[in-house]
Amino acid sequence: MMGLYTRPWRSLSRLEHVCPSRSCIWGAHNANGRVTSGPEERTVPPPVIGGNSTQLLGKRYREERVTSCRTTGVGRCARDKSGHQTRALSSSTQRLHPPPWRDYGRVLRCAGYSSGPGLSIKSRTRPPWNIMFFGTDEFALECVKSLNKCSKAQEGVVGRLEVVSLPSSLPKGLPVAKYATGEGIPFHQWPDIGPCDQFDVGVVASFGRLLSEDLILKFPYGILNVHPSLLPRWRGPAPLIHTVLNGDKKTGVTIMQIRPKRFDVGPIVMQETSLVPPKCTSKELEAVLSKQGAEMLISALKDLPERLRNATEQPKEGATFAPKINAAMSCIKWAEQTPEQIVRLERAIGFVMPLQTLWMGAPIKLLDFVEVPGSIITSGFPRLPGSIHYLSVPQIMVVRCKDGWVGVRTVKLRKKLSAKDFYNGYLHPWFVKKSEIPLEECHFSTLHLPPKSKTLKQQSARNMGC
Repeated sequence: MMGLYTRPWRSLSRLEHVCPSRSCIWGAHNANGRVTSGPEERTVPPPVIGGNSTQLLGKRYREERVTSCRTTGVGRCARDKSGHQTRALSSSTQRLHPPPWRDYGRVLRCAGYSSGPGLSIKSRTRPPWNIMFFGTDEFALECVKSLNKCSKAQEGVVGRLEVVSLPSSLPKGLPVAKYATGEGIPFHQWPDIGPCDQFDVGVVASFGRLLSEDLILKFPYGILNVHPSLLPRWRGPAPLIHTVLNGDKKTGVTIMQIRPKRFDVGPIVMQETSLVPPKCTSKELEAVLSKQGAEMLISALKDLPERLRNATEQPKEGATFAPKINAAMSCIKWAEQTPEQIVRLERAIGFVMPLQTLWMGAPIKLLDFVEVPGSIITSGFPRLPGSIHYLSVPQIMVVRCKDGWVGVRTVKLRKKLSAKDFYNGYLHPWFVKKSEIPLEECHFSTLHLPPKSKTLKQQSARNMGC
């Protein structure tokens, strides 16, 4: 036996293994990617290792059915499952000639091979990529449409495409899920996403769930996030709303790598700036940035390895958070908010929930806010925050707020009423005179809503590995 096979502790120092059948794993690679150990010279793809090389090659070593030697002193022997006799290494020999998998990652990096979150020997190095897409809303829909279009092209950047979306109680369902079902794209409902072994990269757009580290590492090139802001500004789930709400003059789209445990903190792969259209709503801004993000995503995928190598960490300065909106944000604070802030608030969240206030102790909704020129305001108008005055010529109702007046065209009580109808029904001098309500009480006041507590089911859903 000793004459037929090379002593294993000698070959280990040269990154080789005693068994010829395993030379493709432990053999030394020359510059052309050929294995120079074993009974014959053969060509194998250059191995690519990322992350913990000890764990990767240790696992591969076990798959080759070799029993590791437990060092209990020189002279102790063991047999692997193939029947080959091996001699255990002493602790001193291990220090002189460490097992190859401990140093293999360093050797490959010195040879110039690429690395990534979960790169393996079977990782692709060029498109078309197999992609798993995570998304929900209209912003994400543009990205998945572009990916689907590329998957049907003969020489596109997308090979296989599958979609993951969240469960929804909406009658029409979520836009991404509806599109995937209609186009026949394989669809998964979170958190049952199926196996990820055959995918090269994941893509996230408006998904709203944190992805676990275990899931991220299943993709050789990690997971990319298409985010509609200039990170690190407006990290979080509602960047478009907060861009409009704060009156930002410029915004953009950032493509970044996902990192576990925190939203939107990974390195920037690609970023482009665009101007915010004047007086636009968050839905209008979403339509502009969704197309920009879809184009950037395809551009990044065309040269993905190079883009990832050149990714830059986000600057620590200028980071802001864009939390989810809630019903309390829709309550107008007449004494605290200026006319400009109220108008921006409606442009930001009006498509989700109308702005609310109190009228005669009951909540009502105000719609269609407009800016009021100072020239039409006279000194005789009341000055109490929330006071109402009807202007017959533009047919709007003006309401006193901090540092000025804001106009309202529509009121929703039991049904929608124009400002004129609301005035005739509730503010006309005849109604005020006949009612027992003092004139000074005919004004809007701030509605205070208690914070909505999360149910245990919602908390568990948010804390899942996503």
